[in-house]
Amino acid sequence: MPDVDPRCPDCGVTMEAMELQSGGHYFRFRSDESREGILGKLGATQTYDAETFVCPECGLSRIYADLDGE
Repeated sequence: MPDVDPRCPDCGVTMEAMELQSGGHYFRFRSDESREGILGKLGATQTYDAETFVCPECGLSRIYADLDGE
């Protein structure tokens, strides 16, 4: 993921990177857009890992898609 230093819009402090898990599975984004190359021709869709940040002051959480990763 590119260097992300998100700031909380409510508190103005830097949000901390955290790992979001649910039931032992990692969250991912999945689009209806086909992947490139042979996997796209086989019907695979584009997926992105998720990166989560939490404000240490107020608890606001944000989830960003890792558009640079596969």
